[in-house]
Amino acid sequence: MWKWKTAVLHRQSVFVKFVLSYLLILIIPIVIGVQQYYKTQQVLVEDAAEMNLQILRMSQGIVDRLFLEVDDVVSTLSVNNDVLSLMQNVSTSPTPEQLYNFSLLRNSLNQITITNKFFFDIYLTFKNSHSVITSKTSFDLRDNDIRIGGQPLEAWMEAVSTRGDQKQYYNLDSVRIGGAEHKLIAYVSPLPNGFQGKVQGSIVVFINQNDINGLFERLVIKNKGFAYILDTKGQMIAPTSVDGVQIGKPREETTASSSGSSFETINGSKLLVSHSRSDQNGWTYIAALPTSVVLAKADYIKRMIAVITGITLILGIVAAILMAYRNSKPLSELMDSMKEFAAREPGKRSGFYEMMQSTVSEIMNSNRMLSSRMEQQLPLIQFSMIERLMKGYYKNDADIQEALAQAKVSLQGDRFFAVSIAISLGEGYAIAPNGAKWIQDYIVMQLRDVIEDCDYLISLNGDRADMIVSLSASHEEAGAFTDRLKREWQAGKNGTLANNEIRLSIGIGRIYSHLHDVWRSHDEARQAADYDVFGGYDAIIWYEDIVQGSNFYYYPMDLELKLVHTVKNGDVEAFDHIMHQLEEHNHTERQLSASTRKQLVSELQGTLYKLLEQLQFGYATYDELNEKLEFMNHTKADMPWGAIKNALYIVCHHINDNKKQKHNKMADDMMQLVHAQYLDANFGLAGLADHFKCSESFISVQFKEYAGASFSDYVEKLRLDKACHLLRDTEKSINDIALEVGYNSDKSFRRAFKRTLGIQPTSYRDSPT
Repeated sequence: MWKWKTAVLHRQSVFVKFVLSYLLILIIPIVIGVQQYYKTQQVLVEDAAEMNLQILRMSQGIVDRLFLEVDDVVSTLSVNNDVLSLMQNVSTSPTPEQLYNFSLLRNSLNQITITNKFFFDIYLTFKNSHSVITSKTSFDLRDNDIRIGGQPLEAWMEAVSTRGDQKQYYNLDSVRIGGAEHKLIAYVSPLPNGFQGKVQGSIVVFINQNDINGLFERLVIKNKGFAYILDTKGQMIAPTSVDGVQIGKPREETTASSSGSSFETINGSKLLVSHSRSDQNGWTYIAALPTSVVLAKADYIKRMIAVITGITLILGIVAAILMAYRNSKPLSELMDSMKEFAAREPGKRSGFYEMMQSTVSEIMNSNRMLSSRMEQQLPLIQFSMIERLMKGYYKNDADIQEALAQAKVSLQGDRFFAVSIAISLGEGYAIAPNGAKWIQDYIVMQLRDVIEDCDYLISLNGDRADMIVSLSASHEEAGAFTDRLKREWQAGKNGTLANNEIRLSIGIGRIYSHLHDVWRSHDEARQAADYDVFGGYDAIIWYEDIVQGSNFYYYPMDLELKLVHTVKNGDVEAFDHIMHQLEEHNHTERQLSASTRKQLVSELQGTLYKLLEQLQFGYATYDELNEKLEFMNHTKADMPWGAIKNALYIVCHHINDNKKQKHNKMADDMMQLVHAQYLDANFGLAGLADHFKCSESFISVQFKEYAGASFSDYVEKLRLDKACHLLRDTEKSINDIALEVGYNSDKSFRRAFKRTLGIQPTSYRDSPT
């Protein structure tokens, strides 16, 4: 009984504090409103002009980003190897291989158009073969029913693609495709990109003009105004108006500045004209609204201020009470939930804010303890991250940046290279407990003497020290920087380590422009360091100096293990990357003799057979794979490079296909189980993982990849959808519905419902359909 009275007093105290606060706040706007009454009209007109300009700038920002994305898409496609290959090699009657490449390009274009709602379609045209590839189909340029402004597509393409340096946007009010009329904006770029001679093809990005018009509708709809974009040549793009309003151009003086708003008479009507010039392409965005509309809103708001001021005193107290009740209720519930966590002395009464302060203090203390434990583990996390980076476990720069952030490591720059240092100890010499840190500081000191403004990561492990160095944009280009390093880096200037019988063999890899390629530089640096470990004190070996004219092929053991691991995982992308590295090192950079090349092919052939031997006992589909590799039985013992590469690719692709089939079946089974069990309050990710005999982290990743949402979000949505149906169609109580849809209590159900739908279950039930 005493606890119940205490809880009631706490709730009343919170409610009263809210009421008094709202009443105090209520007096302030009334006083300010009366004081500013006579300035309202001028302020509102200025605000209306500024608001229109801001909306115009928002639309401008979206369109500028769209045009920037168009440039990125065109630039990417312009250097795409498949596009350039088809442009040069495709025939009038495409071969089956070229048709297959057509389908791959269609898939790529489809991915681009799907991810951008403004993109209507992308056309790739090849002049030599009269072929056109779009995101949906491919066809002959001479045989189609597409009409642009009444012209056949072929004639229009010929007209806009006459010069290799011509890149232009076109406003197309009439485009007929498949019997349907469209209003589009076209961006045309020649192929090859930047070529000044004969145009061999074109990239055409079609943008839905109606989507651009939709960005301006907030300015002109129901206001009898208009908006459009004016390019640098005076061409009007995406004109938007309502009710047949005549579109006109303001005076040049009006749009002379970069942005602003002013009143002007156009076509006999006085308008508020807002304009903003894009810094990106120099285009001007213009919107015009009738002055009567702008002033009508201002006058209306002015009258409303007087009315509201009069009735606020009457309704203010009622509103304050209602709002106080509404806002104090969740705080009171929070207070009830926090009681068991609040640290209070026995028999001592605490107010709500004292209780909250106590609980928050406990949470902060727990958080500090957790942070302290994480800091203790941070060196291990950093070491693991650096090792994975040097071994090439990350596939792209985004994954690397995420790993760097998790390890609280900074590595800023736009070029990267690796340094590997082999440490050789003299006879009878051992590294002291603090010697590793001493050597590390010495290496960093030598590096910083030569390179300023650089970030670095260092890993010291036994007799090896590996570093990754990042260069900022302020450093020279790669060739000049390398030459300067060769001149200036004289390791061991002070002879400190040499006097202690420590020899350093320093290998330096080449400079790369992407972090995900730094493992290649690390591998090169290690090769360089191992090239002449006993060449003298503090010898510096550059990888690029030992590559040319080498009589040794490049196929280290760790790369072979990585290749086997990649193929067994079915990672086709990583496989292509490794094979490209092998070909670059052995066929481009090294001048191998015939016998050495033959030995390299033999090594790779041995890797293939070892891999097939492992798969024979580990995969149920080995017989099916063996059928795909039947050609190997008819090939000579000395298989050519291309045959071995093709065989490895077949194995990798076969395993990848099998994994996808297994994952798809597993995903279907997961979804069936979730839909069958989601109403069970005890059903969770642990139960799902236990059912499939997998870890929770693996199941979580697989589920999100298939469903597009996390497991908890997906199950919550199913439960709340079911709850909405029960709230609408039944008279069951909130508590019964909460238990029926899988919640342990009505409080947790109400919190989830409010967080997701924005209202309480009772309000949802009472709201109109």
